[in-house]
Amino acid sequence: MAFNKNEVLLDRVRSLTCHDLETKKMLLRLTSLEDSSLNCTAEGEEITDAIGALITTLYRAKKATFSASNSLVSLDLAAAQYGSKKEVASSDSKITDYAYEILKVDGESVKLAHAPIVNSIKWIYTIENNEVGTAFAVGSAATELEAVVANDGTITLPTSVTSGKVYVEYQYESENAVRVVNKASEFPSAVSVVIYAYFRDVCNENKIYSGKIICPKAKLNPESVELALTSTGKHPFEFVINRDYCAEEGEDTLFEIILSE
Repeated sequence: MAFNKNEVLLDRVRSLTCHDLETKKMLLRLTSLEDSSLNCTAEGEEITDAIGALITTLYRAKKATFSASNSLVSLDLAAAQYGSKKEVASSDSKITDYAYEILKVDGESVKLAHAPIVNSIKWIYTIENNEVGTAFAVGSAATELEAVVANDGTITLPTSVTSGKVYVEYQYESENAVRVVNKASEFPSAVSVVIYAYFRDVCNENKIYSGKIICPKAKLNPESVELALTSTGKHPFEFVINRDYCAEEGEDTLFEIILSE
């Protein structure tokens, strides 16, 4: 008997992948999707007679969007939304990282956890009543008002600082980091998108079907990109789905839905 389903139960959207239009290489995969929605719109033009009575409405310029939220903050998704690529550090290609440390004073010097970039430390600060206190400049010799920073991260403290704690902000080169840069001149590229979902049979919920929504051409919407900087925040996104303008006549697919056993 032919597989011919109509009404099914949506279990969940399980994942989404994006691929380069030319090479077909996968660029992005999301696996924690929620609040997924597929929307279609069209422009309508009313045709009326001589007295303004409606004859019919002609529709054109069909559009579609797919929106969802990733339950986890995704750096790959953020990079795609910003039109950039996630950089991964290595021993040959380090990333400039930023850090701060609060160090207990026990002697004439303190030691940072990382070797700082040369001249990246301009000031150090004492901690007074759990707040940033007196500022001391970094110079070439330790004096009452200046500190000295060695290349290995050893800080010779000002002679006036003999106890308590000091606060230091600095930059260092890391080979264990990733970076996403949002440039004002870069925007998302067009990709193909495949959305994978689970469906269940209405009469037998133990029977699961595999569903896909295939979009030959889509682009992340950069008009509003929000990263909720909270522990419970989600990572929302929206794809604007377009037809391939250069496709052969009649091949103007926005998306297709496939359901299979």
